[in-house]
Amino acid sequence: MRFFSLILLSLFVISCGDSPFTGKLSDPFRGDDSITTDLRFETESLTISREWKKGPLLYDSSKITISLTDSAGNFTDPIGNFKAYLWMPNMGHGSYPISINKLATGIYELTDVYFTMGGLWDFHLQLEENGNIYDSVSWPLTL
Repeated sequence: MRFFSLILLSLFVISCGDSPFTGKLSDPFRGDDSITTDLRFETESLTISREWKKGPLLYDSSKITISLTDSAGNFTDPIGNFKAYLWMPNMGHGSYPISINKLATGIYELTDVYFTMGGLWDFHLQLEENGNIYDSVSWPLTL
């Protein structure tokens, strides 16, 4: 049993590579966020605009501003709670929680965005109310 546990622990340690949070691994690497389609929360008819303030970066924290506008182009807050997370579909894991700060009506700054390893990531934005996700969008990024 002890031998089996050591093998599993070894596989766990080497399976995902080095963490950028345990020390300096290398210089930050800029990823590719080249999506050109419009993103929308259809349930509330909100258009989503995004602007990277820093990143997307591997081996460093990234920062992005998300703006939500209605059909008239006015900045609008969603009815429910605005959430965001990263997911790496090929590896089956996410990253650290993203911090969301409301800057103004319909404008949110997302910080502590950490891409923990290179590869394909999905950036997810969600609207949630009473613990239920009622709208979600995502786009792919490669780092």
